[in-house]
Amino acid sequence: MGRFSYKNVYNSEKHNEFIESQRYLIDDKFFYHAGICELSDGFSVEYTVYSDIEQKEQGFSITKAVGAKVILRNAERTVYEYYRFNSYAYGFKDIIHHKNGHRYYPFHVDGCGISFLDVDTLEVYNYIPEGYKNNNDRIYGESFHIFDIYYDKESNLIAYCGSHAGIVDDVMVGDFSDPLDFNPHLISMYDILYSEYDIYFKELKDNRLYVLCDGREEKSLSVEELKEKINELTTKGK
Repeated sequence: MGRFSYKNVYNSEKHNEFIESQRYLIDDKFFYHAGICELSDGFSVEYTVYSDIEQKEQGFSITKAVGAKVILRNAERTVYEYYRFNSYAYGFKDIIHHKNGHRYYPFHVDGCGISFLDVDTLEVYNYIPEGYKNNNDRIYGESFHIFDIYYDKESNLIAYCGSHAGIVDDVMVGDFSDPLDFNPHLISMYDILYSEYDIYFKELKDNRLYVLCDGREEKSLSVEELKEKINELTTKGK
Protein backbone atom coordinates (compact mmCIF):
# COMPACT_ATOMS: atom_id res chain seq x y z
CA MET A 1 0.00 0.00 0.00
CA GLY A 2 2.99 2.29 0.16
CA ARG A 3 4.26 4.55 2.92
CA PHE A 4 2.00 5.40 5.83
CA SER A 5 1.80 9.08 6.84
CA TYR A 6 1.37 9.86 10.56
CA LYS A 7 0.61 13.52 9.82
CA ASN A 8 -2.40 14.73 11.84
CA VAL A 9 -4.99 16.11 9.43
CA TYR A 10 -7.47 17.05 12.15
CA ASN A 11 -8.17 20.79 12.02
CA SER A 12 -6.37 21.12 8.70
CA GLU A 13 -7.93 23.37 6.07
CA LYS A 14 -9.23 20.39 4.14
CA HIS A 15 -10.65 18.74 7.23
CA ASN A 16 -12.38 21.92 8.37
CA GLU A 17 -13.92 22.33 4.92
CA PHE A 18 -15.25 18.79 5.16
CA ILE A 19 -16.75 19.42 8.62
CA GLU A 20 -18.49 22.56 7.42
CA SER A 21 -19.92 20.65 4.45
CA GLN A 22 -21.46 18.09 6.83
CA ARG A 23 -23.05 20.39 9.39
CA TYR A 24 -26.30 20.47 7.42
CA LEU A 25 -26.95 16.96 8.77
CA ILE A 26 -27.64 18.23 12.29
CA ASP A 27 -31.29 18.85 11.57
CA ASP A 28 -34.46 17.12 12.73
CA LYS A 29 -35.36 16.17 9.16
CA PHE A 30 -32.29 13.91 9.05
CA PHE A 31 -32.91 12.31 12.45
CA TYR A 32 -32.08 8.59 12.37
CA HIS A 33 -32.01 7.36 15.97
CA ALA A 34 -30.87 8.30 19.47
CA GLY A 35 -29.75 6.57 22.61
CA ILE A 36 -27.81 6.64 25.88
CA CYS A 37 -24.81 4.49 26.77
CA GLU A 38 -23.65 4.08 30.36
CA LEU A 39 -19.89 4.29 30.92
CA SER A 40 -17.68 3.65 33.93
CA ASP A 41 -17.08 6.19 36.74
CA GLY A 42 -20.69 7.40 36.62
CA PHE A 43 -20.35 8.85 33.12
CA SER A 44 -22.83 8.37 30.31
CA VAL A 45 -22.99 9.27 26.63
CA GLU A 46 -26.12 10.61 24.95
CA TYR A 47 -26.00 10.40 21.18
CA THR A 48 -28.27 11.52 18.36
CA VAL A 49 -27.52 10.11 14.92
CA TYR A 50 -28.46 11.87 11.69
CA SER A 51 -28.43 10.33 8.22
CA ASP A 52 -29.05 11.78 4.77
CA ILE A 53 -30.70 8.89 2.94
CA GLU A 54 -31.75 9.17 -0.68
CA GLN A 55 -34.55 6.82 -1.72
CA LYS A 56 -34.19 5.15 -5.12
CA GLU A 57 -36.51 3.17 -7.32
CA GLN A 58 -37.54 -0.39 -6.42
CA GLY A 59 -37.05 0.27 -2.71
CA PHE A 60 -33.31 0.89 -2.85
CA SER A 61 -31.71 3.71 -0.89
CA ILE A 62 -28.31 5.38 -0.71
CA THR A 63 -26.80 6.89 2.43
CA LYS A 64 -25.20 10.12 1.26
CA ALA A 65 -23.88 11.29 4.63
CA VAL A 66 -24.05 10.35 8.29
CA GLY A 67 -23.13 12.09 11.52
CA ALA A 68 -23.95 12.40 15.20
CA LYS A 69 -24.13 14.82 18.08
CA VAL A 70 -22.62 13.28 21.21
CA ILE A 71 -22.88 14.58 24.79
CA LEU A 72 -20.73 13.22 27.63
CA ARG A 73 -22.47 13.57 31.00
CA ASN A 74 -21.64 12.88 34.61
CA ALA A 75 -24.48 12.82 37.17
CA GLU A 76 -26.75 14.62 34.70
CA ARG A 77 -24.13 17.36 34.22
CA THR A 78 -22.91 18.02 30.69
CA VAL A 79 -19.14 17.55 30.68
CA TYR A 80 -18.35 17.77 26.98
CA GLU A 81 -20.12 17.64 23.63
CA TYR A 82 -18.88 17.07 20.12
CA TYR A 83 -19.95 16.09 16.62
CA ARG A 84 -18.93 13.01 14.77
CA PHE A 85 -19.08 12.80 10.99
CA ASN A 86 -18.21 10.21 8.37
CA SER A 87 -19.49 7.23 10.38
CA TYR A 88 -22.20 6.08 12.77
CA ALA A 89 -21.84 6.80 16.47
CA TYR A 90 -20.33 4.11 18.63
CA GLY A 91 -18.08 4.53 21.61
CA PHE A 92 -15.98 3.01 24.31
CA LYS A 93 -17.38 1.87 27.65
CA ASP A 94 -14.52 2.66 30.03
CA ILE A 95 -12.92 5.84 31.32
CA ILE A 96 -9.14 5.33 31.31
CA HIS A 97 -7.38 5.81 34.67
CA HIS A 98 -3.88 6.85 33.69
CA LYS A 99 -0.64 6.38 35.57
CA ASN A 100 -0.34 10.19 35.79
CA GLY A 101 -3.44 10.34 38.01
CA HIS A 102 -5.76 11.80 35.36
CA ARG A 103 -8.84 10.21 33.80
CA TYR A 104 -9.40 10.12 30.04
CA TYR A 105 -12.43 9.55 27.86
CA PRO A 106 -11.58 8.00 24.47
CA PHE A 107 -13.85 8.84 21.54
CA HIS A 108 -14.10 9.27 17.76
CA VAL A 109 -14.80 12.41 15.76
CA ASP A 110 -14.36 10.44 12.54
CA GLY A 111 -14.22 6.85 11.37
CA CYS A 112 -10.40 7.03 11.47
CA GLY A 113 -8.12 8.17 14.25
CA ILE A 114 -8.79 8.55 17.96
CA SER A 115 -9.41 11.38 20.44
CA PHE A 116 -8.88 11.66 24.19
CA LEU A 117 -10.51 14.05 26.65
CA ASP A 118 -9.11 14.70 30.13
CA VAL A 119 -12.44 14.62 31.99
CA ASP A 120 -10.99 16.56 34.93
CA THR A 121 -9.34 19.46 33.04
CA LEU A 122 -11.42 19.21 29.80
CA GLU A 123 -8.24 19.35 27.70
CA VAL A 124 -8.64 17.34 24.52
CA TYR A 125 -6.43 15.90 21.80
CA ASN A 126 -7.85 14.84 18.43
CA TYR A 127 -5.83 12.75 16.01
CA ILE A 128 -6.71 11.66 12.47
CA PRO A 129 -3.77 10.20 10.52
CA GLU A 130 -3.22 11.09 6.90
CA GLY A 131 -2.77 7.36 6.40
CA TYR A 132 -1.85 5.64 3.19
CA LYS A 133 -1.67 7.52 -0.09
CA ASN A 134 -5.07 8.55 -1.40
CA ASN A 135 -6.53 10.53 -4.25
CA ASN A 136 -6.82 14.30 -3.96
CA ASP A 137 -10.57 14.21 -3.33
CA ARG A 138 -10.17 12.68 0.10
CA ILE A 139 -8.84 14.16 3.34
CA TYR A 140 -6.92 11.02 4.19
CA GLY A 141 -6.22 7.50 3.01
CA GLU A 142 -6.91 4.17 4.66
CA SER A 143 -5.77 3.56 8.25
CA PHE A 144 -6.59 1.39 11.24
CA HIS A 145 -10.16 1.58 12.58
CA ILE A 146 -10.32 1.30 16.37
CA PHE A 147 -13.21 -0.54 18.04
CA ASP A 148 -11.90 -1.23 21.54
CA ILE A 149 -9.10 -0.04 23.84
CA TYR A 150 -7.05 -1.60 26.64
CA TYR A 151 -4.55 0.45 28.67
CA ASP A 152 -1.89 -0.99 30.98
CA LYS A 153 -1.00 1.43 33.79
CA GLU A 154 2.23 -0.34 34.72
CA SER A 155 3.83 -0.20 31.27
CA ASN A 156 1.98 2.84 29.83
CA LEU A 157 1.24 0.75 26.75
CA ILE A 158 -2.13 0.93 25.03
CA ALA A 159 -3.64 -1.82 22.87
CA TYR A 160 -6.15 -0.89 20.20
CA CYS A 161 -8.44 -3.59 18.80
CA GLY A 162 -9.89 -2.99 15.35
CA SER A 163 -9.48 -3.70 11.68
CA HIS A 164 -7.61 -2.67 8.57
CA ALA A 165 -10.11 -1.55 5.93
CA GLY A 166 -12.68 -3.79 7.59
CA ILE A 167 -10.83 -6.84 6.27
CA VAL A 168 -8.24 -7.97 8.82
CA ASP A 169 -8.82 -7.82 12.59
CA ASP A 170 -5.70 -6.80 14.45
CA VAL A 171 -4.30 -5.49 17.73
CA MET A 172 -2.17 -2.36 17.38
CA VAL A 173 0.06 -1.38 20.31
CA GLY A 174 1.46 2.04 21.17
CA ASP A 175 3.07 4.22 23.81
CA PHE A 176 0.46 6.08 25.88
CA SER A 177 2.76 7.92 28.26
CA ASP A 178 1.37 11.30 27.15
CA PRO A 179 -2.36 10.92 26.40
CA LEU A 180 -2.82 14.47 25.07
CA ASP A 181 0.10 14.21 22.68
CA PHE A 182 0.50 10.46 22.31
CA ASN A 183 2.98 8.71 20.05
CA PRO A 184 0.94 7.71 16.95
CA HIS A 185 3.41 5.02 15.85
CA LEU A 186 1.61 1.74 16.45
CA ILE A 187 2.96 -1.75 15.94
CA SER A 188 0.80 -4.48 14.46
CA MET A 189 0.58 -7.84 16.20
CA TYR A 190 -0.65 -9.27 12.91
CA ASP A 191 2.62 -8.26 11.24
CA ILE A 192 4.86 -9.20 14.14
CA LEU A 193 3.42 -12.69 14.46
CA TYR A 194 3.27 -13.21 10.67
CA SER A 195 -0.28 -14.34 11.18
CA GLU A 196 -2.48 -15.71 8.43
CA TYR A 197 -5.53 -15.16 10.61
CA ASP A 198 -7.29 -12.37 12.46
CA ILE A 199 -5.72 -11.28 15.75
CA TYR A 200 -7.83 -10.70 18.87
CA PHE A 201 -6.86 -9.19 22.22
CA LYS A 202 -6.87 -11.47 25.26
CA GLU A 203 -5.10 -9.61 28.07
CA LEU A 204 -2.24 -7.29 28.95
CA LYS A 205 -0.79 -8.19 32.33
CA ASP A 206 2.33 -9.35 34.15
CA ASN A 207 4.51 -7.53 31.59
CA ARG A 208 3.11 -9.49 28.65
CA LEU A 209 0.51 -8.93 25.94
CA TYR A 210 -1.53 -12.01 25.09
CA VAL A 211 -3.50 -12.32 21.85
CA LEU A 212 -5.49 -15.02 20.10
CA CYS A 213 -4.84 -15.90 16.48
CA ASP A 214 -8.15 -16.58 14.73
CA GLY A 215 -9.71 -16.72 18.18
CA ARG A 216 -7.91 -19.95 19.10
CA GLU A 217 -4.11 -20.08 19.30
CA GLU A 218 -2.64 -17.98 22.12
CA LYS A 219 0.58 -16.05 21.51
CA SER A 220 2.33 -13.34 23.50
CA LEU A 221 5.12 -10.77 23.58
CA SER A 222 6.81 -9.15 26.55
CA VAL A 223 6.40 -5.46 27.32
CA GLU A 224 10.13 -5.02 26.72
CA GLU A 225 9.84 -6.51 23.22
CA LEU A 226 6.83 -4.34 22.42
CA LYS A 227 8.53 -1.13 23.59
CA GLU A 228 11.64 -1.95 21.59
CA LYS A 229 9.59 -2.43 18.42
CA ILE A 230 7.66 0.81 19.04
CA ASN A 231 10.95 2.70 19.47
CA GLU A 232 12.30 1.18 16.25
CA LEU A 233 9.20 2.22 14.33
CA THR A 234 9.24 5.73 15.84
CA THR A 235 12.89 6.18 14.90
CA LYS A 236 12.33 5.03 11.35
CA GLY A 237 9.20 7.17 11.08
CA LYS A 238 7.41 4.59 8.97
